[in-house]
Amino acid sequence: MLGKLRNFSKSKLAGVLVVIIIIPFVFWGMGSVFSGGNKNNLAIINGENISSQDFIDYVNNSNIDIKTLKDNIENNVLEELLSQLISYKLLSLETERIGLSLSDKGLFEHIVKDVKFSDDTGEFSRLKYEKFLLENNINAVNFEKRLKQNITQRNLFQYVSGGIISPNFLVKNLFLENTRQINIEFINLEENYKKEFSDSSISEYINNNKDELKKDFIDVSYVKFTPKDITNKNEFDKNFFEELDKIENELTNGTGTIEIAQKFDLEVKTKKNYFYIDKDELFLKEIYNERKNFKSNILDKEDYYIIYEITNLSNKIPEIKNEDFFNEVVNKLRNKNKFEYNKNILEKIENNKFNNEDFNNIAKKPDAIKKMVINSINDNSFFDIDSLKLLYSVPQNDFLLIVDNKKNVYLTKVKSFNFKDFLEKNENYNKFFLQSNYDIKNNISSTYDSLLNNKYEITVNQNTLDRLKNFF
Repeated sequence: MLGKLRNFSKSKLAGVLVVIIIIPFVFWGMGSVFSGGNKNNLAIINGENISSQDFIDYVNNSNIDIKTLKDNIENNVLEELLSQLISYKLLSLETERIGLSLSDKGLFEHIVKDVKFSDDTGEFSRLKYEKFLLENNINAVNFEKRLKQNITQRNLFQYVSGGIISPNFLVKNLFLENTRQINIEFINLEENYKKEFSDSSISEYINNNKDELKKDFIDVSYVKFTPKDITNKNEFDKNFFEELDKIENELTNGTGTIEIAQKFDLEVKTKKNYFYIDKDELFLKEIYNERKNFKSNILDKEDYYIIYEITNLSNKIPEIKNEDFFNEVVNKLRNKNKFEYNKNILEKIENNKFNNEDFNNIAKKPDAIKKMVINSINDNSFFDIDSLKLLYSVPQNDFLLIVDNKKNVYLTKVKSFNFKDFLEKNENYNKFFLQSNYDIKNNISSTYDSLLNNKYEITVNQNTLDRLKNFF
């Protein structure tokens, strides 16, 4: 039966349609970059190779677009995708080891029952199946192979975690704990962090943290021009772009910014000992970000162009009279003071040396101590969710440092608990019960994945992965 499903994809009509609606691959044309051989193996799992082509195929089938890929190269997107592929391969090895399999008949039954391949009557439509393959540029054989692997792996997780249900008494107790009301008292510590720093303390901090505070400074010459500067007209017309081509050719030939400015009678501006601050024009930030490139270059802005050349780069501490640098140092001192202040409180709490008297002393004013009732562990209208988890994990009369949704820090005291009436049949409990079982199975799956990573020998060829990165 599967063969019948594949017939259309082998026909001449299918070949024509594939040409018409084919979706370009992310790595189209990379065959010359990765052309085979052991050096192109990205990873080895128990002696089984994952080739560059295997990885390229996996990325293409992940529907990730080229821009997203490029924008996240430095955020380890390729490493993440490779990790996913390795996990996929591990599961395949494990299903083979324990003898889990899916027959062709079982696969066919799964396909014909898939609603996206059904017609208006609910029956399997071969036409819809064929259309799906073509629209997604998927070979039927590969699709069925991938689907078979996915179903088998899903069955593997059922095999590992199937039949596991949270005990009712445990879920009930957790539900009660997570839905109880907590009465708290809290103090906003942000007022306590405010401190004026003397000139001597600022100077001392700079002297003690010179390497951290050093900035790159550049000397840059640049020319900012519009069509009017080149053709004496405000239009981006043919004449302007012909002149622009001449400028770009000069840049390609290594002509410097000042020479180009002289040839085209343009005004040169210079900045010496410059590092970017937010008040400056955005194009200066773009130039500054290219500070290690000493060749003349051009920036294409919406209404103008800029030719620039960085002539010097140095690394040093800015003058304290620089407003941005001064504010940076003061903020670092404030953060240091904040850290030490919080650290002192936490150490006292952890050593059971923090008491009600300490709590009251920290409140600068009588009205500084606020009260609040939190209705459940999910009541994050004020405090963030991680802080709520902390609050719901400690006993009555405990002290904590927590943050709100704006990351302001609060010293908090848990005053009392109120347990709500428990209704086992209420909707919230049923949802909680289902979520509890899901979390258990998810934890088992994560643990099993870690087990497989330790069980099988895995090596990654970083050089090949770097070549992939450099391609972009």
